[in-house]
Amino acid sequence: MTISDSDIKHLVTHIQHFSVNDGPGIRTTVFLKGCPLNCAWCHNPENIHTFQEFFYHEDKCVKCGDCAEHCPENVIIPPRIQYVENPVQSVRFGDGDGSIPTSLRGHHPPPAFSVEKEIEAIDPPRIDREKCTRCMVCVDVCTHDALTFVSTLKSVEDIFDDVLKDDIFYKSSGGGFTVSGGEPLMHPDMTLALLKRAKKEGLNTVLDTCGFANWNSSQPILEYVDLIMLDIKSLDDQKHKKWTGVSNQLILENAKKMSQTGIPMRLRLPIIHSVNFWDIQYPKDIVTFARTLGKNICGIDLLPFHNFAAKKFGNIGRKGYFDTFPNIFRKEIEDYKDIIRKGGPWQTTIGGLIGVQ
Repeated sequence: MTISDSDIKHLVTHIQHFSVNDGPGIRTTVFLKGCPLNCAWCHNPENIHTFQEFFYHEDKCVKCGDCAEHCPENVIIPPRIQYVENPVQSVRFGDGDGSIPTSLRGHHPPPAFSVEKEIEAIDPPRIDREKCTRCMVCVDVCTHDALTFVSTLKSVEDIFDDVLKDDIFYKSSGGGFTVSGGEPLMHPDMTLALLKRAKKEGLNTVLDTCGFANWNSSQPILEYVDLIMLDIKSLDDQKHKKWTGVSNQLILENAKKMSQTGIPMRLRLPIIHSVNFWDIQYPKDIVTFARTLGKNICGIDLLPFHNFAAKKFGNIGRKGYFDTFPNIFRKEIEDYKDIIRKGGPWQTTIGGLIGVQ
């Protein structure tokens, strides 16, 4: 049975309007959930897994315990109240019969004390993510948005009802539609359907990809792409395996094939501590690699590490390897930019293409 484009649905984590870093002009970028890489520095860790997940926002939690009470798997430890005991001395002003208090008759009995319990703190609920079956009952019962779905199942029609709201900005700025993730080529049916619809609407299209995908399913998609933004995590295969979990051989092979399609390409280079930062040979190797891809390389973008994703990792119950590492600033990689800029005719940026100047 043939599935029509209107029947295809996928988990979408975010639809970002007025994006100016994901291609030319003002754009709307759709983030599809699921990626074959597991980059240690991932800036969108909620997009790695293909299945539905939930965020826990502790700052919104009122510690009511509804999530723990309704969890069918009993994997949520309910809020725990911490008490502090305050001794209180009982003061007596007589013996209850109007007589002179004993303390004033020369006899001093030990003072009477009582203990009052005072709430010192309430620990938030704790979720055992390893035992969680992702039934999402806790999310359904939370009325304070402390627990929220990471993604929403959407059809092509659902997405473009949203995308086309900004059509006037695309036309006035030369912008359009970008599909990202996660990895859009991991979901070829949805990505193809989205890009076909975008071209039907007359929109400029950008594919933001890591290149780790089956070429046979990817090639038909490129017919509907105006610009490829290809992430190159590392040119060193051993480093690539260590920091992303996969070899870079398929990515480099696909980069060569993409360059032969005639579609303009931008290489996007994350600059990461311990991976390629403070390695002056790296930009030189990038120049050599870019030259092998020919004249289709129209830009190379240096993307310095930032730790903004640390909170996201925490919200999905994970710890990112680089959570405590400092941001890398533009001035720290200006020498990279100079080497790459002088190495070829391409535009070179730090931070990515700015669609609107």
